[in-house]
Amino acid sequence: MAATGMLTHPGPADPQRVRVVPCRAHPLRLRLRAGLPLDRAIAAAARGAGFAAGWLMLENLSCDQLAYVIPAPPPGDGRVAFYSDTHVLGRGARIVTAGLHLGQGGAIHAHGLWTDATGVLRMGHLRPEATRLSRDAHVAAWGLDGATFRRESDAETGFALFSPRPLPRRRPGGLPARLVRVRPHLDLGATIGAMAGGRSRVMGLGSLVGAALAKGPPLPGPATEILVLGQDRARLRIASVGQAGTVRQGWLSGLNPVCITAELLLIDAPDRLSFTRAG
Repeated sequence: MAATGMLTHPGPADPQRVRVVPCRAHPLRLRLRAGLPLDRAIAAAARGAGFAAGWLMLENLSCDQLAYVIPAPPPGDGRVAFYSDTHVLGRGARIVTAGLHLGQGGAIHAHGLWTDATGVLRMGHLRPEATRLSRDAHVAAWGLDGATFRRESDAETGFALFSPRPLPRRRPGGLPARLVRVRPHLDLGATIGAMAGGRSRVMGLGSLVGAALAKGPPLPGPATEILVLGQDRARLRIASVGQAGTVRQGWLSGLNPVCITAELLLIDAPDRLSFTRAG
């Protein structure tokens, strides 16, 4: 890693550094069924509400099993970072807060904060296919019409990553929204500030080259997983975890270049909304 915080990815840089696809977002309340792998429970709940793509917010959910990974050193094939072995938490684990994109074909990308049975806080990239809820739960979500994330091989980074793609609109209403992918080396805060101008609600996740927060020392890279927890205009509050498993939360400050990807949903919406219950 160079002193500027730039990383050398294995493939040529894509000239389109930010991809934006407009869509409409519909607020929902989805019922997730226990006893199913979480990815299947999410896809079934969204399908039952008439959507195949969306953003879900998971809060205070008890799990019989919770599986996740955290950043790990590069695998030696030119990629700048990789994933750790899978960590598995048993009965008594609890999702404190998590956010996830539901993409084409039921593909899911999820980051979050959780505790084990002893209450120790952890964070990472959720493996929903190996995670099961202890009981049925209702969660807030945005069903998306007119766009979806599709997982595709990415020559620049060497990973299969979500990229926003347009779809035909199928229903009236909804709020104006944008699905966004930000490529490596762009500063996340500045990029969102230029796009949102403090007027859009920002939800999403991704990875940074370390993480510089307003308070406390920076979390070292080369890669940290992040989840957007909130915002003050274009300023973002995040949770982040690095290779050591250390969890940090706070306001992004200074330069925070994207490491692999940032996948965002921007919604132009009032602060108070009614989420329609489905299922």
